[in-house]
Amino acid sequence: MIKAPDENLNSLKKKIQEAKEKIEEPVVEAPKPLGKIMKVVVEIVAAMAVGLGIGILIDNYFDTRPFFIIVFFLLGSAAGIMNVFRVAKSLQNH
Repeated sequence: MIKAPDENLNSLKKKIQEAKEKIEEPVVEAPKPLGKIMKVVVEIVAAMAVGLGIGILIDNYFDTRPFFIIVFFLLGSAAGIMNVFRVAKSLQNH
């Protein structure tokens, strides 16, 4: 027997509501201290490594060793420190 469209719609709404009630909300855990420390360390080391890599490439290209290595290492270090402050601020807010 075929149901009326309103009955089908009401039945569907009821099934959707039942399914929503069965779904559990995901539990969001706060980051652990070791995870926070590792994130900060990775941020600063990655920025320094990128700066050092760019400096080495430019020095090899222009044959000006160690000028650009020093310059880009310092720029990478500054960027890493800025990232650490940004990460620390976001971790403090959460």
